[in-house]
Amino acid sequence: MGKQVLFWPELFKETDKGLVLVANKCKKCGAVSFPKNELCVFCLGEEMEEVELSRKGILYSYTITRVPVDKWTAPHAIGQISIPENQLRIVAPLIMEDENDTFNIGDELEMEIAKYWDDGDNEVMGYKYRPVKKKGGK
Repeated sequence: MGKQVLFWPELFKETDKGLVLVANKCKKCGAVSFPKNELCVFCLGEEMEEVELSRKGILYSYTITRVPVDKWTAPHAIGQISIPENQLRIVAPLIMEDENDTFNIGDELEMEIAKYWDDGDNEVMGYKYRPVKKKGGK
């Protein structure tokens, strides 16, 4: 096994809880943006503060792609995840246990650091979400 490298390391912050996703919160209007932006995408406010995103989310929508796309093998799932604690919705890969796996809108999810793909001798890692009920097996 090669070295593990993060895809887009600026999305993460090392904490005592492990890696967490980080976003920006506008000091003017309070909107949270992920990934971080220099300006608030809602009010163009220029003063932003870094906030940690909750690892927990709720599946808002998803799709399963049954053909490979670039480095993503088939099938793979992509979801829109609501993060109520941060009043934000993000797009993220979903962890599929097998090719027939499905999801339910409203599923409770938890973020994990997981393998995206191999790149030479390196494993490219990133954030993915897994339904909480499936954690540790079906």
